[in-house]
Amino acid sequence: MLPYLEVLLEKSFEVIPGESYNQYRLDVAEQIGVFHLFYEVPLMDEKPWRFLRDRVYPLFARYIKAKLHDPATAHGVVVAIFHTDRCYLLKGEDFLRAYREMEGLDAAAFLEKVRQWLAT
Repeated sequence: MLPYLEVLLEKSFEVIPGESYNQYRLDVAEQIGVFHLFYEVPLMDEKPWRFLRDRVYPLFARYIKAKLHDPATAHGVVVAIFHTDRCYLLKGEDFLRAYREMEGLDAAAFLEKVRQWLAT
């Protein structure tokens, strides 16, 4: 497994069969009655880190900003990573933490990166 995948997947708070994802979303909404923003990342085929770094993360930041979530924290966002036949669920904060770890960024450098993503 690629190193970035290990970093991401070890941060998951729950792992479910991929085919159960839609039902999981419905159950969560029903159980807690709170709206969570879900963001889906299909990684069925292992992509290189630069794919996530240059494409997925910038799109993620712009999407959650448009949905009125803070793109620097991703609080209240659940990221569903589909890999093989599993779905790995991560808190948005942990998804961003993985980026910082992979890129070796401190908080200030990461905030600058988020500003760059939002400016493009």
